[in-house]
Amino acid sequence: MGEPIREVFRDRWLLVVDKPSGLATQPTREGDDNVYDRLVAREGYVGLHHRLDQPASGLVLVTLDEAVNPAVAAAFRDHTARRTYRAVLWGDAVDAVWSAPIDGQRARTRVRVLGRDNGFTAAEVSIETGRTHQIRRHAALAGAPIVGDRRYGAEAGTAWPRLALHAARLELAHPRTGAPLTFEAPLPDDLVELWTLSGGP
Repeated sequence: MGEPIREVFRDRWLLVVDKPSGLATQPTREGDDNVYDRLVAREGYVGLHHRLDQPASGLVLVTLDEAVNPAVAAAFRDHTARRTYRAVLWGDAVDAVWSAPIDGQRARTRVRVLGRDNGFTAAEVSIETGRTHQIRRHAALAGAPIVGDRRYGAEAGTAWPRLALHAARLELAHPRTGAPLTFEAPLPDDLVELWTLSGGP
């Protein structure tokens, strides 16, 4: 079955899990093990409203009650559900807003540097749009690819065994009660050493 999925939060409407690197979020053409199929087998019903790239790790939210699907879908569509990532970038990156279009569509990624060392940059990254591989593609276009990114990272892709991208925080209003929710997932063990090498706090 592979590495277990850690449960971060659950109520009758929502479930938030911490996805390990290497596990797909949803079914793939290759039939890979994935978060969605595992949760459906356990819960009976789950609604999937966003995804993480297979080599990334971190927070994924699903619904457990179809009644809240419209509100959760709207939160991700309108970006009132805010996602913040930790990433290690190749080279000396700077605070920036990356806004190059992706696949002809508007895309915006905010980068805040948290530390630099050993030729790497530890950064907090947030997205204002949700394009495919947005952070990875923007980072590569900016000349600061994500370490371990074998698809877009060129030389940076071989500098660490996994993609150095982790969905660390998720904020949204509860779809039923309206209460503000904040979920956090600490850096996994397979990124801590690199984060420290990069000057990350």
